[in-house]
Amino acid sequence: MCRMPLRTSHGFTLIEILVVIAIIGVLIGLLMPAVQSAREAANRTHCANNLKQIGLAMHLYHGEHKHLPPSRIGLMEGPSWAWQILPYVEQNNLYQQWQPGFPYPGMAPGSAITANAKKQASKIMSSVVPLFFCPTRRAPESAGPAIPLQQPRAECMMEGPTLPGAVGDYAASIGTTGFDYTIMVVGSPPIPANGCFQALVGVRFADIRDGLSNTLLVGEKHVPAGMERQYPWDYSLYDGEYPVGNTRAAGPGFPLAVSPNDLGLKFGSLHPGNCQFVSADGSVLLIVNSIDPVVLGLLSQRDDGQPIPDY
Repeated sequence: MCRMPLRTSHGFTLIEILVVIAIIGVLIGLLMPAVQSAREAANRTHCANNLKQIGLAMHLYHGEHKHLPPSRIGLMEGPSWAWQILPYVEQNNLYQQWQPGFPYPGMAPGSAITANAKKQASKIMSSVVPLFFCPTRRAPESAGPAIPLQQPRAECMMEGPTLPGAVGDYAASIGTTGFDYTIMVVGSPPIPANGCFQALVGVRFADIRDGLSNTLLVGEKHVPAGMERQYPWDYSLYDGEYPVGNTRAAGPGFPLAVSPNDLGLKFGSLHPGNCQFVSADGSVLLIVNSIDPVVLGLLSQRDDGQPIPDY
């Protein structure tokens, strides 16, 4: 009788399994940088589109009011530029809850500031608008409101802790001085604000004599690592009383941030090696972090009359 030979099945040995796992690990390691690079490229494009939309909103505001929005309506209580452009970024319903002339959201001038009024104002000011967030830094739904300042405000309408408000990743350019108003120095000529945004006064496009394409309008706001939602670096985007939360200077005294641990009030981003801006003509600029601060200052001033070298 003929007997069929018995077949023996062979499984993977432990060494073979470990080799396969090692190969898969190497392949994943090779793919991860490419995946991260693609994700960052998408985030950078998303951020650029946000800035483009903000620039368009500024043009629409200028078309209606014949000037850009002031950096803030008042030197004390009042909305910032970010609130003023809400009708032009499809957020008119939110805007209607705090129009210029009112001290706080949901309040009429001269009305009593009660606990309920504070609660309502805090709720309105904490409203998140996704357009104001760079996806590389954080997601809008996870950002949370600014942490209130735990200090008395006897000089203001509201004493006690400040109202919380939504934060954001973009800031208006106020020029090179670090202030959005004219600085008065005893015995010296006044130092005017020289950026596209000033307190109380809206700058006209005609006032940007260096050219709209050569002048920074809004850029990415640097927030030091671990200082998210904290004053002064990442404070309320809408509250004009605290412009450090929604404006930035740029120039020799305010170079672009190159380190996440830089504690300066500067422009800067988490995009590797660069920071994005929208210029006054509405175009988006990608500026390397190593740009000469002098050149950066020329870009942030609206009427210095100096040519802009290559950067």
